[in-house]
Amino acid sequence: MKFGNFSNSWYRISLDTEQQIFYATSKQHPEQIASGITIDDAVRKLTVQTQHIDSFKGNSRNQTA
Repeated sequence: MKFGNFSNSWYRISLDTEQQIFYATSKQHPEQIASGITIDDAVRKLTVQTQHIDSFKGNSRNQTA
């Protein structure tokens, strides 16, 4: 079994095994954390938070320089 970082995603996922809740954390904004009962739910909530923060700052996560 191989362990490592095999994803180029803009977020990280963790699982609270006691509460069975997934947490999605932004790699660019580590202070942004969202939770959900599924990975998709947590990522969806994080996407909304991150887009709100980026639009407030006048940035877009999808913009390229």
